[in-house]
Amino acid sequence: MKRLVAILLALGVASAVAEEVHDALEVGDLICEIRHGFRRDLFADLSRDPPAADLMLVYESVGAPSPRVVSTQRPGRHPVEVRATANAVHLIEPIGPSLRHTALTRCLQTKWKDGYEVCVRFAARHAWHFDTGAYADPDAALARLAGSASSGVCEPWTVD
Repeated sequence: MKRLVAILLALGVASAVAEEVHDALEVGDLICEIRHGFRRDLFADLSRDPPAADLMLVYESVGAPSPRVVSTQRPGRHPVEVRATANAVHLIEPIGPSLRHTALTRCLQTKWKDGYEVCVRFAARHAWHFDTGAYADPDAALARLAGSASSGVCEPWTVD
């Protein structure tokens, strides 16, 4: 019986986390900063300041029919496909045969707005890869790249 209660509680927590991550579909625009964990900066290690972001991404109209992205590593606006799964919200940008894949995996910070608690900071994972299976099963594609995916955060462009 205790085990059943624990499982039901875990499922309830997982669904609450999924709901918070799905808030990203309603915020409109997202700004993301991604850090490559394998890079080290001697000066950043000596100071107490957080390291600078290696990649900035601005996702426009995330919940709209034709979302787009602007990146610090590629000029112009480019189309993005949004895939919402039970575990995450995936933003997939095709670049020739490769994909830039950003996944919002959980909510890090919430705020009360109009009587509802909404997520205002999402944990993000980002990978540039050739696994086109990400369109069909983005969770599995990102899991296969777990060791090479960079981490970061995404926030709504406008919080209020």
